Amino acid sequence: MRGVRPVVTIKSAKKFAERQGYRWVPNPEPDLPYDAIAYCDHDAIMIRVRTARRSPGEFDLWVDFFSDDFEILRTLPMPEHISRELWVRYVWSRIFQRYRVFGDKLMEINMVDQEKPVFNKREKGNPFFK
Repeated sequence: MRGVRPVVTIKSAKKFAERQGYRWVPNPEPDLPYDAIAYCDHDAIMIRVRTARRSPGEFDLWVDFFSDDFEILRTLPMPEHISRELWVRYVWSRIFQRYRVFGDKLMEINMVDQEKPVFNKREKGNPFFK
């Protein structure tokens, strides 16, 4: 069972998935321990979204740091061809870290987010070309 779902973070995750080209299908059953299924072309992912206050330390392994989420994702009764991912958004960050389950490992996946920066740097002129 899971506590309160991170509603705001899930909405942000949906936008992130759509920017990556995925279609977002929310989980209709609150008792099931995943938040959505995202699919694109030949890729389908069961996603569990989480907000974290602290990040793993220098010597922490993701599979140990997110052990509860890893075990839940690993044991979901879904076909093998559907990937399982944990999307973590740290409270001090606007981006998501993606972790995909590969057998008994949880591997980080880096994706380039297409979201525009919040603050645009405005220059009053280039100091090199005056």
